[in-house]
Amino acid sequence: MGRGRQKAKQQKIARKLKYLTTDTDYDELAKELSTQEVGTGSFDPFADVEEAEQERVADTADAAPEAHDTPEDDLDEYAKWAAEAAAKATSGEMPKVVKAVPKPHKPIPMPIPSALKPKKD
Repeated sequence: MGRGRQKAKQQKIARKLKYLTTDTDYDELAKELSTQEVGTGSFDPFADVEEAEQERVADTADAAPEAHDTPEDDLDEYAKWAAEAAAKATSGEMPKVVKAVPKPHKPIPMPIPSALKPKKD
């Protein structure tokens, strides 16, 4: 299907969604909202996955605690580096930038077409 036809179909669907008027059933909505217990919030579909991941991390941390850095260590190192860089920037201790000087190059000899070459007599 060409891009023009595809775009036309998308515009048609978007127009339907924009101008479609539906009646909201507020009684049904109230029933649905009242069935939740107060303070429980919504159900987390990834809670089991998160618990399994935490257990896996805990198991690997017990096996080799020095094998990996925690993200907190990385943040601490970054914070130290950022503080040092900020101190250098404000104190004027920035390293001097040396500009590279281009080397002079030899001119490239241009070939002369045979029609323009002087004839040797």
